[in-house]
Formats: sequence, structure tokens, C-alpha cells
Amino acid sequence: MIHNNFHSSRVLLALVFTFILLTSFKQIATASPRVLQTADVLLYDDALQNGFASWSFDTTLNFTNTSPTYNASADSIRVAYNSGNWGALWLVHPSGNIALTDYTALRFAIHGGTSGGQTLSVQADAGTNYPNNSVDLNTFLSGGPVANQWSVVTIPLSALNLSGGSLGSVAFQSNVNTGQTTFYIDDIRLVASTAPPVTSANIHIDSSAAATAVDARLFSSNLPAWVGPNFANVTLRARTSASGVSMLRIPGGSWSDDYGWLSCEMGANQSGAYPCGSGWESWAARPTDFINFIRATNKQPMYTMNVNVTSKEAAAAVAFFNSYITNTTSIGVDIHGTNWYTAGHWAQLRVDHGNATPLGIQYWEFGNEIYGGDPQYGGANCVSYGWEHTWTCDGAEYVNGISGHEGYLAFRNAMRAVDPTILVGAVGTENPSDFTNWGNKVLAAAGSVMDFYIVHPYAYFTPPPNTPSGYAQILAQPEINWSQIKTNLRNAFNANAHGRQIPVAATEYNLVSVQEQDTNQLMTRAVNALFIADSIGQAMQSGFAMANQWDLTNGCASNGTCYDLLQVDHSFARSPQYYAFPLWSRFGNEMLPVTSTVSASSQLSVYAGRVSPSTLSLLAINKTSSAITGTISFDAGVNVVSGTADEVKAATLGATSVTLNNVTNPSDDLSNAPPFTLSNIGSSIVYTFAPNSITLLRMNTSGAPPPIFLPIFLPLILR
Repeated sequence: MIHNNFHSSRVLLALVFTFILLTSFKQIATASPRVLQTADVLLYDDALQNGFASWSFDTTLNFTNTSPTYNASADSIRVAYNSGNWGALWLVHPSGNIALTDYTALRFAIHGGTSGGQTLSVQADAGTNYPNNSVDLNTFLSGGPVANQWSVVTIPLSALNLSGGSLGSVAFQSNVNTGQTTFYIDDIRLVASTAPPVTSANIHIDSSAAATAVDARLFSSNLPAWVGPNFANVTLRARTSASGVSMLRIPGGSWSDDYGWLSCEMGANQSGAYPCGSGWESWAARPTDFINFIRATNKQPMYTMNVNVTSKEAAAAVAFFNSYITNTTSIGVDIHGTNWYTAGHWAQLRVDHGNATPLGIQYWEFGNEIYGGDPQYGGANCVSYGWEHTWTCDGAEYVNGISGHEGYLAFRNAMRAVDPTILVGAVGTENPSDFTNWGNKVLAAAGSVMDFYIVHPYAYFTPPPNTPSGYAQILAQPEINWSQIKTNLRNAFNANAHGRQIPVAATEYNLVSVQEQDTNQLMTRAVNALFIADSIGQAMQSGFAMANQWDLTNGCASNGTCYDLLQVDHSFARSPQYYAFPLWSRFGNEMLPVTSTVSASSQLSVYAGRVSPSTLSLLAINKTSSAITGTISFDAGVNVVSGTADEVKAATLGATSVTLNNVTNPSDDLSNAPPFTLSNIGSSIVYTFAPNSITLLRMNTSGAPPPIFLPIFLPLILR
């Protein structure tokens, strides 16, 4: 992915997925979200809203009809069913389901046109498949739409079997297999519950249950080459060291497929080697610069290998980072006739440039988002809006190679010949059938040998600013998306990898995939701190092996938003999302089962863990604007004897600053923002979670049951 402070050519993937899936449908209509003054969620009012798109079929539609309109609005939807095929006005939310915990009904206004009496069903469901849950409109509007008159229809979500569930798809389908006279629909919305805000929760930690391992690689980020001139900055280094980020993926998203490691290291393009980009070799970070920064901040590295180089050049990179000068392994001559000598030859270059000992990069990727190749380079299988510089957009070719280009299998073999301990990941997609069946093809060709499967699960979601409905949708995304992705992949592994459950690494994720699309600066607001914190917990709970937030430091867009944890354009100021990482890094190395009496998707997410045999942890994310008092209980015989609380909170979800333990601007090492001391102890404790907050409790116990340990990640990823 092209992520930097210049304009990206990438189209927001929500629109990408919509375009791909719409090829068999006649109607396409999308619109920008509209600011709501209530907690209802609009699907349509004057235009499609909140990310909904039209996947309608066998209908003639006009989404900008000016007469008649409901309630003096500017536009309505004109609907005419064509003859045959049971036409439908079908509205889909392709970027993820909307949690319905806080909503009670689907409401819309309908006008019968000049004749009225049309017969249709209202259907709704989760996901993007055509909805299964159906009610006859006559049940709620006897006789159907009324001629020359607007009627308001309210259908309880319980009637659609959706109470407390989620919504991804709504359809208004003809009940007859013939054409019908024209009618009109307007003001389609989810009606918010009027229930009072939650103020209390009962939480139980099952400390005697089997625990699952917490892999610190879930607390990872990315470090791009274009901020290389800042790598020696004292503030950047200090704040990175204190961040709790465990791993840094280099050298930088889509830039990885334009980054020739040797040419960049030498500061000039080298004969036989891939060039150091185009016009930026004089200031891009060198591999040595990455080594120095990673060592100074004590982070684990991960490397994305340029898909456009040869397998021998990639093997030489492994040698540069991982080998000793005594390693006599021959790399040999590549497919273009360039001699890459021995592993020790490249280790000597690293030594000559100031690093005597190997860095030891264990995790490697073969390319970035290859499925999104620019058709100028990748051929006929590429989508017209492709952004990646790559030679193929076909998953099987990516694995097996083509004439003049080697694939994943050749690269993995050559790289592991230099260092057999490394793991090489293959690029996949969250939905393996996307991008011309990319993921399924990769799995079919390499599923038996790939070391891990790579996805980039951005939420692709830009709701309106400063509205409860918009923020609620954002904060419901992690619970929906991460588990759904894992389910999709589990099914694909069963179908195409002979059931082998390959470790999954989300090597990029954030709220919005293209920062130029984040016109409401959501990634710089407190809502993204809660989103990132919940994403880490959901990735952990869903069994992901790695998760790398995009990114540590990047550069802001012209619209004022930034991906950065540490904003390079603002003296490395810490974004609200930065503070999710130090709290999670203190959570512990085991996860325990936990239950809560309030909704995780819209109110309070809780994650329980074990720091040591005598210390339990609870990370709670209060997604509401009200304080929630939690009564936390444990298994019989467990008593809390002391403890601490770390708290990140904001005045509002739209705030661009947060406090850590009531400190507005902590020192670089966070030492002047120590945790609070728990004031109550015993067999259960009471703690009030602040509005718009992330809280980590660490509770020292007596009488705790001995831990039962159950690894969650496959040994392959832990080697």
C-alpha cells in the first residue's frame, strides 16, 4: 500500500470491493456520508449514506428523484421493477456489518406513486450476500404503498431476526415475477434505542480456565523508508522505545516493491541490482539506517522483500541482515546473469558499514499488496485502479513465477538456503475470492509450504464526524471484522490448503486505508485509540499470529489526518492511538476467558489475562460517553491483595488529545505518568471505567488457581 505524505493513487478499498462485486448488477449508486443530528443511522436520505451502496437488480432506479420527496427533503428514490426476475432495490454496506445492539427497528417512508398497491417484501441480513430474513410489507402497511401519499413504515428488527445482531444488507424486493408501477422510497434508517446509557457492568474473570498464549507480535507497527532522515532523532527513538510496540515492519508498504536494498545501501543504483526507487535514493533510509534504529529502540524487525528483484538478490539481503562473514554459502548467479557471491560477502558489507553482528530478521514477506498491481506493469489480470508496482496480478503466477520473474516458491527456497531459520510469508487477501480469486489461487499453489498468510484488514470506513452513530459504527468494527476474516480464511484453508490452518499475519491495519480519504481526521482522534486497542484484542482473541498497525511515523496528509503513532510533521507528537500500545504491552503473556453483562460492540470491551501466576490483568475499553462502574469477580478462593490501574482517556471521542494517568503530555519514557494504586481489594473489586477510555488493571492475587496453559498460535509462527 502506498502510504506516505504525498497523494496516494490508491482508491479506498470499500469502493474497490463494491466495484468488483457490482459487475453483475445493473444499478450502481454511492454517496458521501451525511452528518446526523440523532443517533439513528441513515441508509438513504437525499443520497445513500454511511457507506451504503446500491447492488440493485432488475429495477429502474433514480436516486436523485426530485418529486415526490418525503418531509421536504431534496431527493427520493424512484423505483420501478422491470418485468421478470423478481427485481429488487438492494442496499449493501460492503465495508463491514453495522452492530445492531443499540438499534430497534428499520424505518422508511414509501409513496405509492399514481396507482399504489405494489406488492413487495422487505429483507435484511448480516454480510453482503442477498438477505434471507424477509417480511411482507403488507404486514406493516396493509394494502401496500398508498397512491399519491407518503406512509412511514417501522419494522422491528426482531421481525427480521436481527435483534442484537448486525446488518450488512437491506432489500426491497418485488413479490411478483413481473413489472410493477413506479413508487418512491425515502428516509431509510436504523432507529436507535431510547434505552438509558449503561452505567454498570458485572465482569467475571475465569482464572482457572485454560489460558491462551499472547504473542507480543500482535503489538507491532510499520517503519517506512521515507522518514529515514529522522531515524537519529532523539525524541523519535525515545518515544518508540517507550511505546510498547514490539516489532517494526520495514522498509515501507508499497515502497517495498520499489526499494532495491543494495542500491539504497550504497546510496546509488548498483549494476545488476534493483534501483533504489526513482529519484529518492539520496534520502531514503538505507538498510544500515534501519538496523541502527531497530537496535537503538530494541525492537524486533520484519522485512518486506521487493517482488520485482530476483531470488538471488533477495537471498543476498538475507545474508546482509542475518549472516556472519564466515558464512561460505554460495548464492550464485541470478536469472539475469548477475553474480551474488556468497552469504559472507554481504555480511562483510554490513560489517564495513558499522554493524559487526547480524540483526537476525526472522520474518520476511514476499511483496506487499501484489493483488492490487498497476495494470501498466502487472498485465490483464490487474484491476484498472491498481496501485502496486508488480509484474503479476495472478495468484498462481505470484507463487510459481513466469518467464523472466520468479515466484514465491523460488524466493523462499533461495532465501532459506542462506538462513534456514527464517519464515517467509505469502501475500493473501482477507476474502480469498477477491481480486480475481487471488487468495484461493495462492493457497492452492503454496498452501502446503507457506510459513504464514498475509492480510491487510483496514476498516475502509469513513463515517461522518462527531456523531454518536458514526463513532458507534467505528467502534463496532473490530468485533465484527477480525472474527469474520478468520472465519473466511479458515474455510479457505480447508478448501485450498488441505485443512492446514496456516498462521495469519495482519502486517498492516488501521481505521482508513488511504489517509487522503480520511477527511474527518478520524485517525488523529480518540476514537482511533479505542479502535486500535480493540483491534489488538480482537486479533488476539481470533487467533491472529501478528498484527502491524500502519504506521509508527509517516507524515500527514493535506487534509490534516495522519496514520502516525508519532507524528513526524509535528515534532513526533504522540497521536491518541499511540497509547493503546503501552497498555497492551503490560497486559501479560496469557489470555483468560472473561464475561461481561454489557455489550462489547457498543459499550464495554473487556479482555482478561495473566501477567504472572499471582497477577491477573483486565483491559477494558469504555466506548460510551458515560462512566461504567464494573464489579469484577473471580473464581472461588481468589483474592486481590493489591494492584494498579493505567488509564488512557479523552474528553470526547472526537478529541485529538488524550491523557495517560491524568498526565496530558508525559515524558518521552512515560515515567512521570505512573499507574494509580487500586483502592479496594478482596474477593471482588469495584472499578469505575472513565468515559471514552482504555484501562488496564493489574491485580495481585492470593489463592489463585494454578495456570493451565493452552497455546493459541501454531509452533510454526513461534520458531
